[in-house]
Amino acid sequence: MHDIFKRISEQWFLREPAFFSLYCTHPLEENFAMQCAVRSGQHRIEYNPALLKGRTLADIEQLLRIELLRIFMKHPYQRQPEGCSLTAKRLGSDCALSSYGLPTSDTPTSQPFAYARPSDFHLDEGMHFEWYARRIEEQLEQGAGEDDKTELPSEASQDETSTSSSDDHGEGAWRDSSVLWREDALAVQDINDLIKTLSHWGTIPGDVVQMIQASTQSRIDYRLIMQGFRGHILSSKRRLTRMRPNRRTGFDQMGSVRKFDTRLLVAVDVSGSISDRTLTYFYGVINRFFRYGIDHIDSVQFDSALREVVPLRKASRRVEIKGRGGTSFQPIFDYVLEHNDYDGIIILTDGGAPHPVVDASIRAKVLWICEDKHSYQLCKDWMSLFGRVCYMTL
Repeated sequence: MHDIFKRISEQWFLREPAFFSLYCTHPLEENFAMQCAVRSGQHRIEYNPALLKGRTLADIEQLLRIELLRIFMKHPYQRQPEGCSLTAKRLGSDCALSSYGLPTSDTPTSQPFAYARPSDFHLDEGMHFEWYARRIEEQLEQGAGEDDKTELPSEASQDETSTSSSDDHGEGAWRDSSVLWREDALAVQDINDLIKTLSHWGTIPGDVVQMIQASTQSRIDYRLIMQGFRGHILSSKRRLTRMRPNRRTGFDQMGSVRKFDTRLLVAVDVSGSISDRTLTYFYGVINRFFRYGIDHIDSVQFDSALREVVPLRKASRRVEIKGRGGTSFQPIFDYVLEHNDYDGIIILTDGGAPHPVVDASIRAKVLWICEDKHSYQLCKDWMSLFGRVCYMTL
């Protein structure tokens, strides 16, 4: 089955550059346990070989096209509607995609596919993913206690010898197809950055391309970015203990506990171009990190030079500001090169400084937080060369 996906990607390399680029960002994994044929989420694409058996190359390509379009629209990573079941999320995503046309391959498929359309639920065309999911959830709840339950879309009847796809029978397949969906601001930003680099979209219709490009304009929530960044750099140390049983052998062997031990450096721009109000917000960002389970942060102020590195173990109410000169990022990376045991670096700035020279041996991951959208737009291209970038809305 991996050979089939390889053939599809090789064909896309020349004629479907947009799909090929996005496909390369999500590793392909085999999963016999899931009830649907193809699904995405948590930075991967999964497929069930047993449920794809009997499908032609064109069938599998069509399944993959639609899943990638779902990723382009960030449905697995963004705007997860609260209170909606997994089934309603998947059906809502289908309705949103079918409203502006599902991209199809040039080769006809051998079997029909079960994808929900707004007409299946007597809903209007042209609405967004969350709207459909909530309306469908209402219909599913209304039908839950009645004999005449809301009927989920299904494929056309097939002859007994044909092998149907996963998306045809039972609510379990619909529910299973969205089980990996989670809010993930870092994944959203990575997809948006990819979309902005694409100039050739292959056979994707122009109106669909416009919808994909418009989806990048949603506001970046720096708090979600920080939460994701925290999980990205979190490290732990394992220690054996007799006080906890081993999960396999009980008390016959020692169990283990893990102690989180993440080293984080937060650099705050205190140059003359940063207002006192912005500095207040910057230090509010630092205090927020203590809520995310990190109990030790090294904080440092910088302008054209680096000030004293101050270890913090709790949120600070009063901070003395020193500096207010010009701006240079180079002292930060020079310091980290000398103290190369940090897991992450967060730089809060307006971006008004020359690009730093970053040594390739630095192991720490970098997150830039710009003071506003204007500075983000000016600096995101070069900042993204060194790490992730977001901005605050003050």
